Amino acid sequence: MIESEDVPSGAQRKPAPLLRRRLWLLWLTAGLASLIILGTSAYVIHATVRAERGQAAIEARLAADAFTQHSIELTQHVDALLSGTRWVYRQTGSLTATERYMDTLKFDRSVVYNLYLIDPQGTVLISHDPAILNLSVADRDYFHFHRETPDDQIFISAVRPGRVTGELRFSMTRRIDNPDGSFGGVVLAALDPESFADYFSGLHMGGENLVSLVGTADRLPRARVPKPDPAKWAVPITSPLWSALAQAPTGTFENTSPIDGIFRFFSYHKVDNLPLVMLVGFSRKDLDHRVSARIVWLWPVATSVALIFMALVLVTVVLRGRERLATANRALRQLALFDPLTGLASRTLFADRLDHCLLLAKRSRSATALWCMDLDDFKSINDSAGHAAGDEVLKTVSRRMLDTVRSTDTVCRWGGDEFLILMPYCDGGQDLTEVAERLIARVSAPMEIKGGERRVSASIGVARFPEDGQTPETLQAAADAAMYRAKQEGKGRVVSAADLH
Repeated sequence: MIESEDVPSGAQRKPAPLLRRRLWLLWLTAGLASLIILGTSAYVIHATVRAERGQAAIEARLAADAFTQHSIELTQHVDALLSGTRWVYRQTGSLTATERYMDTLKFDRSVVYNLYLIDPQGTVLISHDPAILNLSVADRDYFHFHRETPDDQIFISAVRPGRVTGELRFSMTRRIDNPDGSFGGVVLAALDPESFADYFSGLHMGGENLVSLVGTADRLPRARVPKPDPAKWAVPITSPLWSALAQAPTGTFENTSPIDGIFRFFSYHKVDNLPLVMLVGFSRKDLDHRVSARIVWLWPVATSVALIFMALVLVTVVLRGRERLATANRALRQLALFDPLTGLASRTLFADRLDHCLLLAKRSRSATALWCMDLDDFKSINDSAGHAAGDEVLKTVSRRMLDTVRSTDTVCRWGGDEFLILMPYCDGGQDLTEVAERLIARVSAPMEIKGGERRVSASIGVARFPEDGQTPETLQAAADAAMYRAKQEGKGRVVSAADLH
């Protein structure tokens, strides 16, 4: 009887080791799963921080590149205005002719507030603002610089209040030389720092992002987002930027801003050969917000989907990061190199090709031509049919230009309804004139725009290398002056710069 009771007793004890093993396996599995989830979660958080910081650095670099290109294009445009005005004044020696030429210039007055011609004594001789006329600027730093520096260097002054308007401006200036090389005065463009800041604000990078265009000589800002207090414009910036810039024209660093006391991760880019550097920064607070936005879904989802979902998230993060980078690179490259409306070469691309073409022409002693073409009375189309119709006209004209010139030529929309055409390896003035007249005929042909027939004509100025200029600036100024003469002589015609000599 005792033995018979031992059997059931032993049978009841046998499941205990199996249950313990199953519980141990369950706890081990749960523990391993928890460790995997916690470890994976910690890794994802760490990786996300690194990825966002890396992505922020990439975006800062791309933004700095884009803002740098924009600043280069603006300064090149302003410099072209200054060079053209100076060229006309040198050629004519007439204030009336120079002022008439300045009146024909097309530029965005939200960027360029005014153009001035200043005599060797520092007196303003030409200005669109009558209140500035006869004002003495002999005490200004740019005037002292050009009077004491015979080299043809561009000078970009610090931001300061205007003497008459009291509004904050900074200026770009060029020296005027007399025929004997002596100091003949200054041409000046007054720029609005707000116009640069408006463009910088177009790319949103966070609540505490910073974009600043800073002078490398005086270390003073020329434009900044967010806008500093008025007194801060005159305070030099102390930053590791200067030691980094001495080592390389582009790079990154970390620093607390002396203007607002915010710690940021910075990317900088030297602005071409100008005394300017572009600075873009992301704050640590903005980076934390980006990271939090990325992992806010992690904890509730991780407990239910564990490793599979985490793997998908990692793959998605990597793929999206690469896609965003590739898309941003393509968009910024397209924006920097081509006109968004017509698809023609941008100023940046055209300037690069012009420099390269002139270098090859000098080496091979070959001829090169630069055309400046402006549509006649284009404003009437915008006024009568609207800007959408005007855009369609510009696109149609661009296609006709590309169909007329050679595949080796470069066509650039310089701005508005003005175009530049670079024609390397061209010889024979009569051939150029015939091509230009054929282009005018092609452009002047009627076109169907929005159900109606539209017509435009064009005036073309032709300048040749090396006869009419041996630098991009002088060649373009000669072509522009020839185009201006074509308009004066009745429009719809071709004028060579050689005819102006």
